[in-house]
Amino acid sequence: MENVWLQENKWQDVEEYLQTKKTIIVPFGSVEQHAHHLPLGTDSFVAQKVAEDIGKLTDTLVAPPTWTGWAPHHMAYPGTVTMRPETLTAVAEDLLQSLIYHGFEKLIIVNGHREANLPPLRIAMTRLRNKTGAFISIVDPFYFNKEKGKELRKSAPGGIGHAEELESSHMFYLFPDLCDPSKVQTNIPEKHRFLEHDPFIEGDRLLTASDVSNYREATNGVGLMGDAAPSDKATGEAYHKAFLENFAELIRYCEEEVEVVLRNQEIPL
Repeated sequence: MENVWLQENKWQDVEEYLQTKKTIIVPFGSVEQHAHHLPLGTDSFVAQKVAEDIGKLTDTLVAPPTWTGWAPHHMAYPGTVTMRPETLTAVAEDLLQSLIYHGFEKLIIVNGHREANLPPLRIAMTRLRNKTGAFISIVDPFYFNKEKGKELRKSAPGGIGHAEELESSHMFYLFPDLCDPSKVQTNIPEKHRFLEHDPFIEGDRLLTASDVSNYREATNGVGLMGDAAPSDKATGEAYHKAFLENFAELIRYCEEEVEVVLRNQEIPL
């Protein structure tokens, strides 16, 4: 297709697309603080760029992006905007239900916001999977590209968190004009082993929540959790390339092996 973005096509183009292909990519992000060196829209920019690149690579349509997500703790810094979790779930359900109504059978959510967006999005995914029979999945940069991330990271344990080396390297490669590498910093606070924030560190974990009233202190008044110092464009390029390779494999899997029979194709009302 000449335009991978759904909103840039005519309705006849979509009708023709659906005659041979039933897969669509749906990007979700967030507008939230990302320390001194990355823009507020980092999570959305990454989700949209990944979606666009894989769309072009595999001739797959990409739905209009959802810019904002669930980010209450990041409200500790100016510029962050957040939805309530139930609002995000409702937005996702309505968007996906609309696409399913038209005949899209395989819907791949790209979540640029890591952990925070996952609970609301998983609720929407589970409800619609059971209601409509559609195959719905979530591609989250950290989990979907975890092995390459482990291979590429250079920081000490505790270095992966928020606005750290992997996220920063990815942005330095994708959107260098929006970043300021001269302002990278390090913030690896000492924590109880149950509260370790670095997902690459093995061990027992306690699930808890960040509090907006103390998040600014926890992120050292900068907004960073982890180590951004090792970030570099080359790492971001390698990370992005591996991401697309994984994503292309997923698209092939959806098209060649996933069988769907849709039901309850209703208009959101």
